Amino acid sequence: MNARRALIAVLATTALAPPAASETLQDALAAAYRSNPSLQGQRLQQRALDETYVQARAGWRPNAQVSAQAQYDRGPNSTDFSQGFSASNSGSAALTVSQPLYTGGRTTWAVRAAEASVMAGRQDLRGVEADVLMSVIQACADVVRDQQILVIRQADVATLERQEAESAARYRLGQATRTDVAQADAQLEAAHASLAAAQGQLEISRAEFQAAVGEKPGELAAPDQLPGLPASVDEAFELAEAANPALQQSRYKEASSRAQVAEAKAAWFPQVAVQGSYGALGPVAPFQTRDYGAQATAALTLTLPLDVAGVTGSQVRQAAAQNGSDAMQIEVVRRQVVLAVAQAWSQLLAGNAEVKAGEAQTAAAQIALKGAQAEYGFGLRTTLDVLISDENLIDAQLALAQSRHDALMAQAAVLAASGRLDARHLLPAEPIIDPARNFDRVKNAGAPPWEGVVSALDGIAAPGDGR
Repeated sequence: MNARRALIAVLATTALAPPAASETLQDALAAAYRSNPSLQGQRLQQRALDETYVQARAGWRPNAQVSAQAQYDRGPNSTDFSQGFSASNSGSAALTVSQPLYTGGRTTWAVRAAEASVMAGRQDLRGVEADVLMSVIQACADVVRDQQILVIRQADVATLERQEAESAARYRLGQATRTDVAQADAQLEAAHASLAAAQGQLEISRAEFQAAVGEKPGELAAPDQLPGLPASVDEAFELAEAANPALQQSRYKEASSRAQVAEAKAAWFPQVAVQGSYGALGPVAPFQTRDYGAQATAALTLTLPLDVAGVTGSQVRQAAAQNGSDAMQIEVVRRQVVLAVAQAWSQLLAGNAEVKAGEAQTAAAQIALKGAQAEYGFGLRTTLDVLISDENLIDAQLALAQSRHDALMAQAAVLAASGRLDARHLLPAEPIIDPARNFDRVKNAGAPPWEGVVSALDGIAAPGDGR
């Protein structure tokens, strides 16, 4: 018995040791927002996606290449080989530049498809951000709950130790039975086991917190309400329709595939380009610059594709089918979002009601236990009555801790469904890492001064997107 109590005391001392620095939920969210590897990886994925826009615009820009060739020939001077053999060599180098003037709208729609894909990627990034912040809130709520449970279990052990000692003293005085002592001993041992389990669960939750945040938790305290919570379920539905990242992403995906339909149709349209080259040709050996002659060419080319094999028609039908699927997916996601908002709001209402009821139940159970202990001193209550009152109080306290945990998670679920589980709403003082900054930095990389003219020409008589 003494060894077991010593072990419990060591565990309790470890659990209640002062942390290196106390933290709030805001601290944890900010740390994860800055350094979570999943979120950082998604930001890099978004940067990679930004480059697809730059690559799509290359269809309006000039292409340049330098080519060089050296050649050696040796052969007979006559067909019967009677005149002997001769040898010659030559070399050439040229710079060739090609500038598209009109791609039939293919580049125009490729750029629009890429831009829509970039926007869809930003919504995907918002979704990952929401998942990361949700995991931090979950981890914080778990630690707070388990800290409260540990305190409850420690207090219960102390209460039952006093009750066990009093029952033993009464037994020695002949005022209680051996059954009373056994009942107190049994409940005390159960409390010891529950305390050890609570300590283990708290350590698990702390480890999960460190995995989510990257830092060990201090003596956390969860807020009563998360910022940005909608005032009503109607507001939550309106916010979700306008800002839910999954719904927004599905819309941008449909816009991208719709542009790809027009891009596929553009393969039937003619293309116009201007090409020029400049180079020199002469003998390689002996190398004498005066023996080299300059050569320059310029050409305007018109290409009219013929879909003889039916590939273009197949690609158009394929793109149209994909776009139709993406359009249907918008409604699928919308229904999922509506369901998520309804469920989260119902859980929020239920959670708030459970917290109020749990607080009232706990207050009543505390009064009942104090009354039972006082009446036990006057012989009006049995040991079993006191133990039952103590168990009722513990159950009420544990239920209240879980209800507060669930109410906080319901708030987070409402924010996630309505599109507000992000740093802009949860961390108003934190500098926002805006993916648009990188896009604005790279989108015009490599653009020549005349790109605007070429893009305007490319939009003339281009195929529509079917709207």
